[in-house]
Formats: sequence, C-alpha cells, structure tokens
Amino acid sequence: MCGIAGILAENEQVVRNALPAMTACMTHRGPNDEGEAYLPFGDKFLGLGHRRLSILDLSNAGHQPMIHPITGDQIIFNGEVYNFKALREELLAAGEIFRGHSDTEVMLHALARWGPKAVERFQGMFAFAFFDRKNRRLMLARDSIGIKPLYVAITGGTVLFASEVRAILATNLVDRQLDPRGIAGLLAYGAVQQPVTIFKSISLFPPGCYQIFESTGATAGPTRFWDYPAVKSSAPEAEVIESLRDTLDAAVRDHLVADVPVGIFLSSGLDSTILAGLAARHTPHLRSFTVGFTDQPDMSEQALATETAKLFGLEHTNIDLSAGDAETAAGQWLQSLDQPSMDGLNVFVISQAVRKQGITVAISGQGGDELFCGYPSFRDVPRLHRWMGKIGWMPHWMRTTAGGIAGLGRSPAVRDKLKDMLRTDGSVLELALQRRRAMSDQQIAALGLDAGSLGLAPSFQPREALPMFDRNLDEIAAISQIESRYYQGNMLLRDGDTNGMAHSLEIRVPLLDQRLLDLAYALPGSVRQPPHTQNKHLLRLAFAPLLRPALMVQKKRGFTLPIRRWMLGPLRERCESALADLKSVGILKPQGVDAVWQAFLRDPESPIWSRAFTLVVLGSYLRQTKSL
Repeated sequence: MCGIAGILAENEQVVRNALPAMTACMTHRGPNDEGEAYLPFGDKFLGLGHRRLSILDLSNAGHQPMIHPITGDQIIFNGEVYNFKALREELLAAGEIFRGHSDTEVMLHALARWGPKAVERFQGMFAFAFFDRKNRRLMLARDSIGIKPLYVAITGGTVLFASEVRAILATNLVDRQLDPRGIAGLLAYGAVQQPVTIFKSISLFPPGCYQIFESTGATAGPTRFWDYPAVKSSAPEAEVIESLRDTLDAAVRDHLVADVPVGIFLSSGLDSTILAGLAARHTPHLRSFTVGFTDQPDMSEQALATETAKLFGLEHTNIDLSAGDAETAAGQWLQSLDQPSMDGLNVFVISQAVRKQGITVAISGQGGDELFCGYPSFRDVPRLHRWMGKIGWMPHWMRTTAGGIAGLGRSPAVRDKLKDMLRTDGSVLELALQRRRAMSDQQIAALGLDAGSLGLAPSFQPREALPMFDRNLDEIAAISQIESRYYQGNMLLRDGDTNGMAHSLEIRVPLLDQRLLDLAYALPGSVRQPPHTQNKHLLRLAFAPLLRPALMVQKKRGFTLPIRRWMLGPLRERCESALADLKSVGILKPQGVDAVWQAFLRDPESPIWSRAFTLVVLGSYLRQTKSL
C-alpha cells in the first residue's frame, strides 16, 4: 500500500518542480520510503513518484520507482497483488531473474514480458503506472472493482495522475474550479459520484481498465480488461457452497501474506466472524480488534467479538474510546479529507485506534453485503419494482397523487423519497439508486441545483456512469451490481482507502478477491438469495460451523458516533464556520443552506442531521483545499 504520482509534460522543469510536491503531500500513504524518476518521453518528459508503506519485502529491493535490470522498464504501484507467488514461479520458469520477493517486482517482470495483457492476470487491489522503455509508452491501470483509487487530470498537453486529489492540486497546474456535478452527487448520495470529482479538471480513472499513453501523442481511451461476468441461468446450490468455501478460504489465506503485523477488524457480524474463523486456520498469531465507544455500552459488540476471538484462538484486544477521543478524531478527520463524504469518520477512528496498536495491515469484511445480499435494498427494491409494474400506466401526476396517499402518516423524508421513486421509469436501476438517496430532488432544488441543467441523469448520476449497467439481469443480480458500482464504489471503498491510509494502515478486503467476484456475480438471484430466506443465505450455509446461534439472532449493531450531539455542542462553532464558507462560494443558495441548518437545530434527532453534516463537511473541505 503506497501513494503514486506522475506527470507527463513538455517542459522538463515543470515536471521536476511538480513531482516532489505531489509525493510530499502523501507522506501518510507511505512513511517508510520515497522515490522519483525523470524520463524522456518523445518530445515530452515523464516524472514518476512514489511514497512507500513497506509491507512485502522490507528491504531496498522493494524501492520504487522499480527498474527492470535488463529492459529499463519502470513501475510505480499502490496496492497488493495476491497471486504474485504463482506468477513469480511462472516467470522464473520463463527465465526471469528476481532480486527480491515483492509483488511489485513480479508485476514489473510480468508487464515487461507479457505486455498490457498481464494486467488481466493480476488478482488483487491495485493502481499502477508502467513505463515501457522500448516502446516509449506509459500504461495506467486500476483494479477490477476499484478498491484502489487513481485520479487523472489532463490539461493542455500535460497529464497528471495520483492516488489522491490533493496530490494533483499540490502542483498548482490545474484549475481549481468546482464542478457542480460533483457537489450535486455529494448532496444526492453523501459521496461524490465517479468519474467526476469536486473539481472540473480532475476525474477518477475507471475501475477494471487500463490506458496507454504513446510518446507520439496518439492516445486511445481506457481499455476494459474486466467486467461483471455473465449471470448463469442456474447453478446447483451444493456445488456453489463448496466452491464458495474453497474460494473464500484461499482468498483469506492469500490476504494474510505480509512481512509486517496483520490484524483483523472483528465485530459481531457474520462477515468479519467468518473471515476471522478462516484466518485462524492459516496463521497462529493473528490479532483481532474491536473498537467500542464508552458512551454507548448498549451498542457495543465487544462481548460477542471477544467470545468469537476466544473460540478461534485469536489474540484479541478491545479498544475503548471516550467521547473526547472520538470528538478530537472528528476534527482531525475533517482536516484529512481528500474528497468530501458524509461517511468515513467511523473508519478513520477505528483505523487510528488499530494503527496505534502497532498494526500495519488490517483485514476488513467489506464486500459481503454487496455480494451476498446483506442490504435491505435486496428486499425492498423487488417489491417496489413489482408495485411500479402495476401502476406504470399512470401519468406522473397520478402516480404522485397515489404516492401522497400512500405516504400519509409518514415522515416528510419518506414522503419525498416515495415521490421521487414514483417519478422514475420504474426500473430496478432507478429504484435502487433512489433507495440510496440522501437528499430528495426537492431538497437539492432548494439548494439551487437541478440534475437536468447540470447535464446529469434524473438520478443525479453522471450519464457516462449509467450505460455500463446491464438492465437485463434478474432483480437480485441487478441490485448486487448496483450496490457494488455506486454505493460501494463511490463511498465505501473510497472512504476505506483514504481513512485507513490517513494513518498509514492498509485495509484488505478478502470478500472482494477477484476469484470471489467472478464466482458470486455469476450466480443467479434464485441461488444467491432464494425467496423467503435470510440475508446472506449462501454465507450462512457455507460457513455455518463458524456462526454460533448468538450471532445469528442478534439485531444489527455497529460502531456509531454521536455526531449530531457534537454538532449541537463542541463542534457547533466549527460547523457554523464551515457553513459560512460554503455560502460564500456561490454554488449553493445561501438561504437553502441556512434552511437545512435551522431545520437541524429544530429537530436534531431527525434524519435532517445527516444533510446538515454533509454541508458542513463540504464547507470544511472547500476551506481546506483553498477552493473558496
């Protein structure tokens, strides 16, 4: 896990001035080592920069940019490739010679020998840049599901790329003009919707793709090397369960490989319990951690997690945080944001606590809900889809009237969401996106933004993000992909990366292993989540021996922070200052911002707190990035 940065420009001095600034602002991503390379690239000049968090091969043999001793090719890489040992053996048999034992060196030799097609064989989480010296070309690539970020800005004849937005901004070579589309997506969903960012000049490189930049200047668009597999018409459940057991066990085994201490985030939930049970089979000294909030003992998962760790033979640590600890962390989190998000503070706090315990790599259960139907959307959206099928013949005004009647007695937020759903085309895609909305169309309009005038789809998604979706999938398979592409891709993975790396902590996600993606996404809904079964049906069956009854019957819990209380108390001055900054920018209506804040003050226990908090985060971010 590291931070990468690069710049391709006509002026050599521009490259030499910009690159150190890019790497310097990502020290948190790689505190152990740094490196730079400056290379002629046709009539341009290429700079490659790296910040290293040493995890595999702690020696100098793991230094980056890494240079191939024979070809002179170079690579900078962020992430982990978990099948590197098998690839290494194949390359050794083909005559390649290795100096060290890192996955980076394996990738370098694979790309040098096999060319761009090598990326199809990398199983892991990655973003990298590869300089092909012989052919004078640069290759950028990002892993299949988008676990690792890669931001790109192309301005004039200059190309910049980095692991974080802040690294590109640090060059002062790009326009800091805000993108209202990014802000609208943030308001609609609580996170900026890719490929746009908060800035018009910067975009997120698409997952599952690579792109070649030629020294001649002729550059094609990104080439897709992975996509969601075709869904099978049927699959025998017994065979699926056996494959699931073997595949996840292998994924966990491979995710444990490291030359530094590895721990696991252990809650009382199914996903982390299963991962802990499997990991215990492969390593005798795995440490597990459960973070609890002392002010919320009724929400604590520590008792059940401690019992789980004891049963599996893990070295367990319960970390208790006081309100003061978490409150301090909230201020630090606002200062650390690479892009604004209403989520992620929990990950920031937990990562900080675990890193202080001497852990460099943490295993997380992220991905289980998307792959194995853990969200309420897998239940709600099919019902809404069938209901919309019955009233689809109605004109919009009649649907809205029917929705108003159906929403009688419910909260304004529920009524607004229901109205927005009734305005959609009734597809699973549109209904699932509406199910994830943080603000309604009416609430965003009150802030002065409209999807149509911004060139966004009615769902407030960038139009280029929608054609990727296959509308012919069965309902369960469709919802799984939607949750993965949009909620997981735009919020959870991004927040996991930035908030873990804020503390130099690598978070690994075995449930998103490439082999598991190819297995699970090919399963029809009738197998993944049969009617009238509990959520995560396949996981419950496949790993029943690891799941004791006490875990199966508990209510959903989690590590929650009293953010709304802080907004009224110790963080109020900071919140109101951030909102004043936001109003000064001119993108949102000041009266709309004030209305949200006043509504929160009147009823802080209502869902309005999250909308107010999103505006606070945005205002704080704009001040931090000097975008006011």
